Order: sequence, then structure tokens, then C-alpha cells
Amino acid sequence: MNTMDLDELNETAVSAAKRLGVDDAVALSARTADSMIRFANNSATVVNRVEEAELTVYLAKDRRKAIASTSNLEKAAVLKFVRDLFASMKGLPESEYAPLPERPTRFSPSRLGFDRKLEDADDQLPGLAKTAIDSASSAGGKRSAGVISAGSGTIAILTSAGTRGTDSRTAITLNIRSFAENEGSGHGLSCSPCLSDFDPEEAGRRAGEGARSMREASEPEAGKYEVLLSPTVASNLVETVAGAASAFSVDAGTSYLAEKVGKEVAAKSFSLTDHGVTGGGLGGRVFDDEGVKTRSNKIIESGVLLGYLHNLTTAKKWKVKSTGSAGFVSPHPWNLEVGAGDASYEEMVKGMKKGIILTSNWYTRFKNYRTGEFSTVPRDGAYLVEGGRVVKSLKGMRAGDDLQRLFSSVRLLSKKREWIQWWEVDTPTLCPWMLIEGVTITRAYG
Repeated sequence: MNTMDLDELNETAVSAAKRLGVDDAVALSARTADSMIRFANNSATVVNRVEEAELTVYLAKDRRKAIASTSNLEKAAVLKFVRDLFASMKGLPESEYAPLPERPTRFSPSRLGFDRKLEDADDQLPGLAKTAIDSASSAGGKRSAGVISAGSGTIAILTSAGTRGTDSRTAITLNIRSFAENEGSGHGLSCSPCLSDFDPEEAGRRAGEGARSMREASEPEAGKYEVLLSPTVASNLVETVAGAASAFSVDAGTSYLAEKVGKEVAAKSFSLTDHGVTGGGLGGRVFDDEGVKTRSNKIIESGVLLGYLHNLTTAKKWKVKSTGSAGFVSPHPWNLEVGAGDASYEEMVKGMKKGIILTSNWYTRFKNYRTGEFSTVPRDGAYLVEGGRVVKSLKGMRAGDDLQRLFSSVRLLSKKREWIQWWEVDTPTLCPWMLIEGVTITRAYG
């Protein structure tokens, strides 16, 4: 058997499951090919290419469900994998269950989000890395480190009811950090589903400027500040909002959005939509894990929570329709979009009386998921603003708030938005700059 033939893999798995007498079966097979270049101290250190394939199978029988994945894709191994998965269900308890759609659907691949130039980008990565490094050096970064990844992925689905389809995506992402004297550091990123919209020069410039400007950084006074969040930082927090909008999170008691459908949960200027497939998005596909067509779902509109993200099981419990967001276990977003505002970055800074600009963050952690209380650690470029002017750079701090208060205090959003995806933002997010009032800033040490 050709182990890279996705349709044949699915047919083998689903046919075996049907012979065992399952009520429902889904096979999702995926193939990815990724090229990567890693660099440090302004020089490439690792260049490699990885091709992988995986099969995920979902089975349901007598209200018992099992899900597992395998990378052993020889025919005999797949047949044994399905038999073993079916056998494991006998010891499982009954659970909430919704049958798969009975009417079969044939999905055609979306034309959005695929660039053939990224299917084999090995030869281009060294030049792109050099562009980012040189741009960072010109802007003041003495040393730069980071990674560029580029590649393609194809996923195919087949259900026991006959729903089938394939969809493919490409993506290229860059993360670069630059360093200067006195522990000055800056961060830049660029991500796109197509090579033409990828901008390593701009990402390098931001990293280099951040490193140069942070050479004399000092700790801030603790207190409440207006905080201007870059799209990089804002996307990290927006993703947690979308996670709280999963019906699974609500049912599990870990969502601050529980019992708030139809209520104001953010400022009137704030809207959030999830797209199965959208122009510029690096993720998503035309079908979800259960073979339901994906779509655009408005999560928050003009500050009001419109609803949750659902798979078939949560939709049955809530007496609504699936939103095309499965996850067999937990519904999830595909590509997030925050509505644009009407301000420029310069206008937002000029309007700050006493505030802080944050351009990058990490270690976002929750004190209480149910109330949305969190803290995050700013790093790289951070700046104190007084009277509409940047007066100095800052380091050694932590920002804390709860999500509803934070997003209810959005004062301005920028016209310009950027796509963000990196190791702190798994879900591709189109996001503006956000000016937020009353954010608590504490010193990270002492």
C-alpha cells in the first residue's frame, strides 16, 4: 500500500471500522512537508526538511467513543490499529453522543491559503533569513536569532456515511529576536499563507529597533496604566477569549463567558469572528473533524457575546446547530479576526496621558479560568508614554487583569491590522493595535 495515499488510508480505516459494526467512523489522514532554517548570532545553524503523515480515527458504538492517531501507515498496521481501537471501547463508559450527519457531502478544496511556491521553499530560506538578519543589524540589533518555517499540508476526510474531501494549506512564518548592549532585545515576526505577502525585512527592522531602544531600560512604578498592545500581544489574549467561547470550556466550568450569551462582554468597539477559511488566514479548512462544513462564526459583535463554538455533541446538548468547529472533544477556532478601528498608531500614542506600549509577551498564565484572571510577562520592546510622547524604555514587569474587564476597557483600535501566528499564538489571528485603560502593572521582581 502507498503509505502517502491519503484517500486509500481513509478507505482502509473506515471500511475496517464498518466491518466491526460501529455506529459512526471518521478517518482523517494528513500529510505535511515543512522546511526550516534556524539562525543564531547572525548565522544559520540548522537547515532541514521534514515530511510526515498521520492517520486519526474516530469510532462510536453504543454511546461509547474512541479517538486515536497513528503514524504507522502500512495497510496491515492500519487494520490492526482500527481493531485495537474498537476493542478499547468495551471498557469505556457511555458518554454524551451525537451521530454524524447521515447525508454525505463531497468537499472541494478551497483556493484560499495555498501557494505552490511554498511547497518546496528550501532554496529560498537562506536568502530570506539573511534579509531579516541584515535588516535587524541595520536597525541597531547586534546579534539576531530566530527561525523561518515554510511548507504545505494536506488533510483528507472520510466518514462512514460517505462524506469525503481534501483540503490543502501553505504557510511561511518568521520569528526573530535581536539583541544589543545591556540586555536590550527586540522581537519581530511575519507570517503568511503566500510568499508574496511575507516580509522578513520589516520583521527584522522591528527586532533591531526594539533591541537598540531597550539598551537603557528600567523597571516601571507599579500601578494602573493605559496600555497599548501590539497585534502580537493582543492576539495572545484574543486567542484565550476564543478558547473561552468553546462550548466545551463552558461545560467544563473553565470559561469566564459562561451564561453570558446576549450580554456585553467587551467594549462596543470590539468584535471577534472565527473563519473556517479566509483570505490571509494560515489555518482552517473547508470541513471540520466531523465532516461538517466550516463557516464564519461571529463570537462577539459590538461587545455582545453572540454564541459559543460547537461540535455535534455540544450542539445537541445546547439544542443548537454545529458551528463547524469540531474537534471531536473540544470545539475550537480556525482563523480569528478582530474588527478594525479608526485610529492610527501615532494617534493612539499621542492620546495617551500616562501609559505603556507593549510589543511582545510570553508566559500568559491564568489564576482563575472561570473568572478570566490572568497575568502575562512583557518582554523585548516596552515603553513608557507621558503626555503623548515615548519617554523611556521599560523592563522587568508583569501585566495582570481579567479578560472581561480588559476587553471592556478597549478605548481605541487601529485601522491597520496584522496576521499573527507564533509560539505564543497557535490560532492565526488578524488583529489591530489595542489601547486599553486601567491595566495593572507590577514589577516582576521584588
